Amino acid sequence: MDNNINNSQLVFIENEKVVTDSLMVAEVFGKRHDHVMRDIENLECSSDFRLPNFGESTFVNEQGRRFRKYLLSKDGLMFLVMGYRGAKAAEMKERYIAEFNRMEQFIKEQIKMSSYMIKNPIERATRWIEEEKERMLLEDKLTEQAPKVEFHDKVLRSKELLTVTTIAKDFGMSAIEFNRLLRLHGIQYRQGNKWHLYDRYADKGYVDYVTYEQGNTLMRWTQAGRLFLYEFLKEQKILPAC
Repeated sequence: MDNNINNSQLVFIENEKVVTDSLMVAEVFGKRHDHVMRDIENLECSSDFRLPNFGESTFVNEQGRRFRKYLLSKDGLMFLVMGYRGAKAAEMKERYIAEFNRMEQFIKEQIKMSSYMIKNPIERATRWIEEEKERMLLEDKLTEQAPKVEFHDKVLRSKELLTVTTIAKDFGMSAIEFNRLLRLHGIQYRQGNKWHLYDRYADKGYVDYVTYEQGNTLMRWTQAGRLFLYEFLKEQKILPAC
């Protein structure tokens, strides 16, 4: 059971819903992923409960192959882990509940603040969170009739620092999946609850560090870093989804 996992990594927004996934459940509760998958598939719940709370998805392993996983809502997670026993399991349950509640409150606050006129409130909050992704999608839509440009040409248009969530979306992954992929390929490692590049990449200008008002300092990717990841992953036969 990995208690060094940052609470903000426990849940994320996927398909306009606040969820976690079976990979993260396996990691934080110290279980094999295939055992968590089995637990989910053996749950004695109704189809009316299962369908909205356990969604099938896929992830990419270190060899670039896709495998099945599940996306879990807050209710789905609680139904699954209610049988997980022990003090450590209880601690992780509390952390999961707190992070689901924090994210849901965050979304409510962004709905109040947002100027986006979108009927679906989750989609509206998601758009606020991922402004960079929206900007790129809008550019793609406006130029869809023009000849396609090379990926790195589009990447280098902006000098903004990027979250791993933005880059992960290029490859059709969540931030959690993408961080795992970079760790497996020896690009980054986690120390405590923060990510750092290994020494051979640390002085290349691929990342910068941003300190927020709360005092948290987080790693952010530069455009050069984004291009490096594209070229590196292309050699591993892992290509952008778009």
